[in-house]
Amino acid sequence: MLEKHHVLMRSRTLLIILISCFSNTAFAWGHDGHGAIGVLALRQVQADTRLALQNILGTTDDQTIVEACNWPDVVRKTDEWAWSAPLHYINIPKGESRYSEQRHCPDQLCATEAIKRYAEILGDEQTIQIERQQAFAWLCHLTGDLHQPLHAGFASDRGGNEFKIVFENEDMNLHGFWDRALITSRAGDLAGLLGVLDDYPVVESNHSWSPEQVNEWTEESHKLVEEEIYPPGPVISKSYQDKSWVIMQQRMTTAASRLAEILNTMLGRE
Repeated sequence: MLEKHHVLMRSRTLLIILISCFSNTAFAWGHDGHGAIGVLALRQVQADTRLALQNILGTTDDQTIVEACNWPDVVRKTDEWAWSAPLHYINIPKGESRYSEQRHCPDQLCATEAIKRYAEILGDEQTIQIERQQAFAWLCHLTGDLHQPLHAGFASDRGGNEFKIVFENEDMNLHGFWDRALITSRAGDLAGLLGVLDDYPVVESNHSWSPEQVNEWTEESHKLVEEEIYPPGPVISKSYQDKSWVIMQQRMTTAASRLAEILNTMLGRE
């Protein structure tokens, strides 16, 4: 069982103070991708959910949401939070299609199990405010991570980090292509990405969420890794870029709608 102290920040400095220290260096979907998912999710939540979240965070303006949703990538680089690195992904071996907590995340230090735990913390009205603030940040970030397919990839190449490619005459790895490079190439910045995703069909939310659904999301991303994500060769072609861009938009908008489902379920009753 993942102990509560493993998923809570030990400092009691308010999250709203910490977000003033954000940088644009991130590890998954990049700063703009995580921010866009959070902003889109907040546009879909019910009014009472947004009010409850505003009471927790102090404000739900776009800047605060963007910074909060990127906060886990900032603190993972500190000694205090070094332990949290495994929360950002889940490794499933090639050829396996079903997620198993016992096989793939026995210590519960993975994205799949952390999403469930942080949702519980966010929805617990008896939990102190700072811990609920942090829980929202982690929940937003890790929901985004889990929908970046390579975060449910293979340990053998560290989720594509050791799969070398050439994109627009630049040497990089496949993970970096999916995290940042393609977004920058096709959308530019956060405003550009939001403009693109605003025009993309919204994935309908059922306004209901259960922890078991996260297992299905994990398997969904892993299936994409198995079938769609790896290019046929090291030089990224125009056709692969186009296919990847469609998948990327689908994954981001799906992540936003599912994050909205979690927030509605955990906070809508307040």
